[in-house]
Amino acid sequence: MKLTYFLLLACFCQVHASSYAQKVTLHEKNASLEKLIRNIEKQSGYVFFLDYSLMEQSKKISVDITEGTLQEAVDLCVRPFALTYTIVGKTIVVKQKAPEPADSIIEVHGKVTDVEGRPLPGVSVSVPGTRQGTVTSDHGDFVISVSPATKLHFSMLGYKASDIAVNGQKTLTVVLTLQNTSVNELVVVGYGTQRRGDVTGAIASVNTKTLEGTPIRSVDQALQGRVAGVTFVQNSGMPGAGSSIRVRGGNSINGSNEPLYVIDGVPVFADQGSDGTSLNPLNSISPTDIASIEILKDASATAIYGSRGGNGVVLITTNRGKRGDSRITFDSYYGSQQILKKYSLLNAAQFEQLANEASVAENGPVLYDLSKTPATTNWQDAIFRTAPIQSYSLSFSGADPKTRFLVTANYFDQQGIARGSDLKRYSLRANLDKDIRDNIKIGSSLTVSNVRTNRVNSGSLFTMATTAPNLPIYQPDGSFTELNNQGAPFDNPIALIDHYKNYNNVYRTLGNVYASVNITKGLTFKTLWGADVNFGRNDIYLPQAVYSGSQLGGNAAVSTNQTFTWLNENTLNYTMDRGGHQLNLLGGFTQQSSSYQSLGAEAQGFLNDNLGTNALGNAAAVQPSSSGIARWALLSFLGRANYSYKNKYLLTLTGRYDGSSRFGKNNRFGFFPSVAVGWKLDQEAFIRDLHVFSNLKLRVSHGLTGNQDGIGNYPSLDLMGKANYSIGNVNVIGLMPSQVGNPDLRWESTAQSDIGLELGFFDNRLTFITDVYYKKTSDLLLYVKIPTTSGFSTSLQNRGQVENKGIELTINATPLDKGVQWETGFNISFNRNKVLDLAGVDRLFAGQGPNQSTIVQVGQPLGTFFGFATEGIFRSKEEVDASAQKTAKPGDIRFRDINNDKKINDDDRVLLGNAQPKFSFGFSNTFSFKGFDLMVLLQGVYGNKLYNVNTNTLENLTGLQNQSTTTLNRWTPDNTNTNIPRATTVKPTARSWDRLVEDGSYLRGKTVQLGYNLSSATLQRIKLSTLKVYVNVQNLFTITNYSGLDPEVSRYGSDNVSPGFDSGAYPNARTISFGINASF
Repeated sequence: MKLTYFLLLACFCQVHASSYAQKVTLHEKNASLEKLIRNIEKQSGYVFFLDYSLMEQSKKISVDITEGTLQEAVDLCVRPFALTYTIVGKTIVVKQKAPEPADSIIEVHGKVTDVEGRPLPGVSVSVPGTRQGTVTSDHGDFVISVSPATKLHFSMLGYKASDIAVNGQKTLTVVLTLQNTSVNELVVVGYGTQRRGDVTGAIASVNTKTLEGTPIRSVDQALQGRVAGVTFVQNSGMPGAGSSIRVRGGNSINGSNEPLYVIDGVPVFADQGSDGTSLNPLNSISPTDIASIEILKDASATAIYGSRGGNGVVLITTNRGKRGDSRITFDSYYGSQQILKKYSLLNAAQFEQLANEASVAENGPVLYDLSKTPATTNWQDAIFRTAPIQSYSLSFSGADPKTRFLVTANYFDQQGIARGSDLKRYSLRANLDKDIRDNIKIGSSLTVSNVRTNRVNSGSLFTMATTAPNLPIYQPDGSFTELNNQGAPFDNPIALIDHYKNYNNVYRTLGNVYASVNITKGLTFKTLWGADVNFGRNDIYLPQAVYSGSQLGGNAAVSTNQTFTWLNENTLNYTMDRGGHQLNLLGGFTQQSSSYQSLGAEAQGFLNDNLGTNALGNAAAVQPSSSGIARWALLSFLGRANYSYKNKYLLTLTGRYDGSSRFGKNNRFGFFPSVAVGWKLDQEAFIRDLHVFSNLKLRVSHGLTGNQDGIGNYPSLDLMGKANYSIGNVNVIGLMPSQVGNPDLRWESTAQSDIGLELGFFDNRLTFITDVYYKKTSDLLLYVKIPTTSGFSTSLQNRGQVENKGIELTINATPLDKGVQWETGFNISFNRNKVLDLAGVDRLFAGQGPNQSTIVQVGQPLGTFFGFATEGIFRSKEEVDASAQKTAKPGDIRFRDINNDKKINDDDRVLLGNAQPKFSFGFSNTFSFKGFDLMVLLQGVYGNKLYNVNTNTLENLTGLQNQSTTTLNRWTPDNTNTNIPRATTVKPTARSWDRLVEDGSYLRGKTVQLGYNLSSATLQRIKLSTLKVYVNVQNLFTITNYSGLDPEVSRYGSDNVSPGFDSGAYPNARTISFGINASF
């Protein structure tokens, strides 16, 4: 009998244990208690017994458990409601948890820090299952009254959450570690945010924490070397100069190739400077104001911007106030800038010897007595200098239960490494968010800035390199030495630098206001009004103190421009989460308009230089003034649907319908759709059971985007222009056609396909992201030949095609996270660009390079150099006689006769390479230990060519200008084994040739920063929340074979046909700075 009883009991326990071991899966967001209970009953067969009033609680919770036990599932569902339960047979009895006796409540004091001991402000401290909680102060401290047996939950964005049992302790010290996974972080997408794990598009984020203390004047500089698929070139090192950015290659020949910049929801635009370098539209934004930077790369991410998304989109979000204590933050650094490299030039003795040799070679006289060589003048040292750079930023933030604000003031001052150049920026930013009611929120963002730049004359920087070194800068009486070239006077470069003025003064107001209303559960309406108001004035004065100015009696030019852009966006967002189905719908209507006005005046012939540009009416010759006005508008409807099933299968549908005033009446509207799917394989049981991947997601997308920038505001219309006529021997002003219209003109359209794979290992301490893409841009806007009977030779039409295809790889790892922390990242991008069609012709001579040095040709990349190939130099008279260059002499350049017609002419020109890199890369490492942190960033490009226009002058060997020291190895009768031609006063024919094309590959130590964070104990003594001091070095070293001053150069700015030209470019600088970051 006892044995029978024992066996029955054992059997019952086994069945009971087996029932408890049943697996329950719940993926619910914002679910009610009743919904959770019904789901468990359905899966387990158990029945819940409880007072129905307990299920009527309005609180909603989210539960995410896969194949958990019954008890685990019930725990997660009932405890947040302050309930307890017991299991009796197949019944689960739920009841209200008994309240704690008042005398058992204790007050717990604590501090929350990171692994380095730095206090963490803003950490949420809560009691699970209740509404009780608090937030840590600026010093990481908190106080909370709880039961001795309570568990406290600590959470903060970017850190792993932690649950700590109080166990009667009245003092707690809590350490939060950084969250290695990025799957759950929110990323900014067009018109909203999304959990990174649910993103189906190719979106890259820049870690803005790595920018702290980096002396960059503009936000776009933060992209260099940090994002796969993004190629960045600083066009010029001059303060305030623009940059050239390509997201997955260039798409257009005549249109813009720059990405769309969106700051707090408002697009901003750049104007092109008269010298080809763009005026940076981001100069008005202080980098210290930036909270996040996202780059949208594929069609799934960019189609929401439709006709402006073809070149990628850069979304910039500025800092906002947060809940918690008020805070004052101060950021500052002061640094010194130096030129990276100078030209290696001849000294006075070497120059005079070369000049004599060149003159004698053409039967001229000996020009200099070499026994009386004067001292060498180093013109480079006279122009380049060690220049300071400094920045000061002070911000105030605070909040109450319904209001959050942040105000930041910034002053930035950069003196250029070339005399006469500088930039000053004054900016004020204020962001405000206000909860009017539980379901209504309003807010605003406002930036007011003033940017003042002084730009040096672009020609003077190279003139200083070629000016004869045997001439002094000043005469004994202190006046500038007058210079001439074979009797032709030219400007003393130091006089030009010191007296030429080119001031640019820009006032900008960029802001928006918004209101958001939660209409009902899951349904939100948001409206936003934004404006970008820009006023600029440019004053240029060429004084009589320099030669060219003296010939004009001084020349003054003043121009002003005003731009007003307004934007209205209205969006409706619906979110639904039911039974494993998650749906987010976005619909919107936007309208944007921009107006531009300009005014210019110029005058010559002043009594003196005293008033500069302030008295144009006093000049002897006032030139005709100019003025202009332009407008454009954009009307759009947009929509996006994000669907997720069981957190495994993702679908994104996006579309935008744009109407633009810039295009022809027959094609004014266009539709830009995209579709993307994603599969979270790590959520599948057959992958999860491998226990290998912490993240495994496959993405596929395809879509269409457009381009409408860079072509002007009226390209589809017939235009009239001014013309002078003679009627009856009287000159009269009239009008004549200046542009033939095209009513069928439409967008340049880019179809892009993308396949992406995301992998994570070891709790995402090691991650890989790779994308393969193909882009084909059609309907390129090209100037196509038309019958001359129309009165015009060409018409703008949609006729061409260009493709880009490539591979991107990003690797991030955290090899060490205890004691010493080590985070490392590597990215590399391969892009191949090719022209597919040019309206039926094989090639076009285009671009801004000299002597038709660039060509657009079917089958070749944009930015291809074109010219003559050489075969060294002639070493003897016999070689000359056997060649096609019968008039050449030994020591002259030997050009290749490509078609063997015994002549050297334009038919012998060939492709000389292109400016597109084979790949670009970045490699970063950050080390932290006991308050110290070290950050190192390397970046570079490989396989691109640069066109060094400077070589034409620095190696012309005429003896009229100073030369590079490479000419010391020039051909002479005693030195025939060389590729440097002979010295001769005969100027070489102006040609584009292969010696001017050089390898532009480089590896640069972009950033090295060493910092120290004071310990929490020290901070408490000095009454600070945080304090960091650091030293930062930018452009520490550059490894390159390029002979110019800097391989990062683009003389013609963002011109996609003429990249990679170096013509007296203003070089980048090495910067060493010391800084401090403190908060109170």
